[in-house]
Amino acid sequence: MFNKLKNLEQNFSVSKAAIIVGFFTLLSKLVGLVRDPLLAGKIGVGNTLDIYYAAFRIPDFIFNLLILGTLSVALIPIFTEWLTKDKDRANRIAGSVLNISVLGMGLVCLVMFMLSTPLTKFLVPGFSGEKLERTVQLMRLFLLSPIIFTASNIFTSYLTASKKFLVLSIAPIMYNLGIIFGLFFFYPHFGLMGLGYGVILGALCHMLVQIPEAIRFGWRWHAVIDWREPALKKIAKLFIPRIIGMDISQISLIVGTTVGSILAAGSVTIFNLANNLQAAPLGVFALSISAASFPLLSEHYAKRDNKAFVKTLGQNVMMVLFFIIPISILMIIFRAYIVRIIYGHGKFNWSDTVLMFTTFGILSLSLIGQSLSPLFSRSFYARQNTIIPVIVNLCSIVVDIILAYVLGVNFGLIGIASGFAIACTLDAILMFIFLRQFLHKDNAELAEFDSEVGAFIFKILASSTVMGLVGYCAIYIFAPLVNTHTTLGIIIQSGLSVGAALLAFLFVSYKLGIRQSRQVMDVVKRIF
Repeated sequence: MFNKLKNLEQNFSVSKAAIIVGFFTLLSKLVGLVRDPLLAGKIGVGNTLDIYYAAFRIPDFIFNLLILGTLSVALIPIFTEWLTKDKDRANRIAGSVLNISVLGMGLVCLVMFMLSTPLTKFLVPGFSGEKLERTVQLMRLFLLSPIIFTASNIFTSYLTASKKFLVLSIAPIMYNLGIIFGLFFFYPHFGLMGLGYGVILGALCHMLVQIPEAIRFGWRWHAVIDWREPALKKIAKLFIPRIIGMDISQISLIVGTTVGSILAAGSVTIFNLANNLQAAPLGVFALSISAASFPLLSEHYAKRDNKAFVKTLGQNVMMVLFFIIPISILMIIFRAYIVRIIYGHGKFNWSDTVLMFTTFGILSLSLIGQSLSPLFSRSFYARQNTIIPVIVNLCSIVVDIILAYVLGVNFGLIGIASGFAIACTLDAILMFIFLRQFLHKDNAELAEFDSEVGAFIFKILASSTVMGLVGYCAIYIFAPLVNTHTTLGIIIQSGLSVGAALLAFLFVSYKLGIRQSRQVMDVVKRIF
């Protein structure tokens, strides 16, 4: 299969790249869905996992703020431009960025290490005594991971710009396997710090797996920092505003951790687990499509081919919605079954299950907004425009912070999740409005975009509505046929119900002439 995917990668297209990224993202999410239940089942929802997830927040926030979604989106368009002109210079640019970013991240993490105690007190005001001390200790260890991931992200950006997605898609799987290894082999000997050692091991594997492939495709490290390089100034120009336009999900995790720390023990853990669960299809479908389309959108803009730019954008919007709308509806309908099947064992009790599937259901409402925002923002970044995404993100983040805090204090985790769902939806709507106005200035194909996407949304909503009704009715039809008090019975009932719902969706969407549905049906026909 690996060789077949390598062959698929040879002639680039967004759909092929999305298949590769989506396939391995699915594997990574499946490993993640093994990782989280193992943590919850082996350790239990309570103080230990609250400490574990709280200790993640500041190191994870630093990396996401400064590198992931910031440096990468600033580097890839510039790097793509120079790869087509001068590969040696592109390598020198990437080498300078690697050296600057690793040194800079190391300095930032050193400062965070020195300020770890007051930062942790500010992050989790509800923690005190030994619980606070253990959070500080684990967070200091986790501060190694942003430095490792910074270097790894440069290799990811290099391979993305080179349109080589296979190995970089394997890297997250290695990271999750490292955490699982730590749970089974380090945790029994070192306790909570053993989980931290597993995280660092996973981060190292994430980086090391990409280096040979980057070298094979021309990467050459240069032990210099060329401050006079004009491309560095251009990258900085794109990078600095993007820092302000922080991803809403990261702010939501910070707010969820802060408010959760003053709620009952286990609240921080349940919010993180619910968030990871609802984000699984986001990475498999939406983010993989956005990541695969980014270099192509950048290339269209570099060639000033606005017609191709709008066409590619429209195709990717429809591709994202084809998967995400029905998935989000299924997740809402089957939320209790999903949580019971994945987490309903070990030390994860019934009260934990109820609170989690309620939180998970509300977070699932935000899935459409979360899926479209990265694609819209990358459309701006591909055009080397960071101002509009920054403004929109700032507005959405303010809404998220206010709503999540106010609703969270009054309604607990349900309130935090509701604030996040509202803010994500607002972010996508505002981003689309501004993007449409922006493209209208220089592209006559926008009317065709509106017509195609509008008709597609109507058809996909009709198909998804029928799917939802069939799935909901199927739950009650199959219930008398199985023992719903056992895990096997729940799996059979939900599996048959989801299968009936998906068949209804494919049938209706096929009859309505949705191209993506026809492609899926053709694949099914070839298989059988």
